[in-house]
Amino acid sequence: MNLLREYIKELLTEAAKGPRDLPADISVKIESDPHGVTIQYVSSDGGPPSMYSITPVVGEIMLETLPPNEPLGPCGGAWMIGSAQATKGWGPMLYDVAMEYATMNGGGIIADRGAVSPAARKVWDYYMNNRGDVTGIQLDDLKNTLTPEEEDNCQQTIASIGPPSKDSLLATKTDWMNSPLSKRWTKPPTTIERLRALGKLIES
Repeated sequence: MNLLREYIKELLTEAAKGPRDLPADISVKIESDPHGVTIQYVSSDGGPPSMYSITPVVGEIMLETLPPNEPLGPCGGAWMIGSAQATKGWGPMLYDVAMEYATMNGGGIIADRGAVSPAARKVWDYYMNNRGDVTGIQLDDLKNTLTPEEEDNCQQTIASIGPPSKDSLLATKTDWMNSPLSKRWTKPPTTIERLRALGKLIES
């Protein structure tokens, strides 16, 4: 079982792309607006990536701020993933950049509180089980089950729902405190610094 886990970990590590894997004509753009931040792959001039590239790289993550008195809770000042999509192998780097940006400008990131796709759930599970360079900070629920303070309160319905079992298409119930979706995640800006050093980061 341990050998299988190490093999899967190795495959995931190989599949995930890093800053040095970016094609010469592709950069990462961080663009903020009044509603949040968009992190995406763009051409070197800041426009959409060329669809004629030999190695197409397409992806985007949207981060949302949680306004004061948000019914989902303050969630420790974390930014929430609004949406995420990317070509195979290129999603993890966007997640890393999103986590680093949100750590520098808030309390890190949390998963969408409404729905998390199976692919995104794998990313969160991988962060919790295999990434020593990220920190998962436990959040409370809206009932103050863990702490009397309010600032770490966060809606935990999504963390209480596990993936479907092998014998059923229905979602399973799980202990929300053991789920990576119940935490806010922080990370030092190592990926952002590498992208900046390579001239592969566009900030606006």
